[in-house]
Amino acid sequence: MSRKVKTSEVEYAEIGLRILSWIIDEFLIFGIAWFLFYIIFWRINIPFWILLNIIAYLIGFFYFFIFETYNGKTLGKMLFQFRTVNEDTIQSTSTKDSLINCLLKGHWLPCTIDFVLGTIKNLGEQQKRFRIMQNISKTVVIKD
Repeated sequence: MSRKVKTSEVEYAEIGLRILSWIIDEFLIFGIAWFLFYIIFWRINIPFWILLNIIAYLIGFFYFFIFETYNGKTLGKMLFQFRTVNEDTIQSTSTKDSLINCLLKGHWLPCTIDFVLGTIKNLGEQQKRFRIMQNISKTVVIKD
């Protein structure tokens, strides 16, 4: 059984650099989505922006889920040496918690709404959670 870690023993990731790491990840995700759209899906008779956003969400969801489930870090987080962990144990998250945490991160629009609502709800919180899905999944982002 894992022990609960005192929050004073943990250095939480700063909001500005977390946003920057997320922007880096989003550029990567949309770059892959554009590439796939033009290589594979350009002949489909669905409006461009709808199909691109669906592709981007799916790529983003799997990107965040796979990277954060298996090492707690996306490429953006690796640049800043951040890691997503369980808030109680400061260890890797479970697959279920990672799935919950990543549900709204796959696309910039639901993630932005999640961020705004989470920031308002978590004002002054010691764990520095900025998203509602972090509350539900009991995850935090720390400096590695």
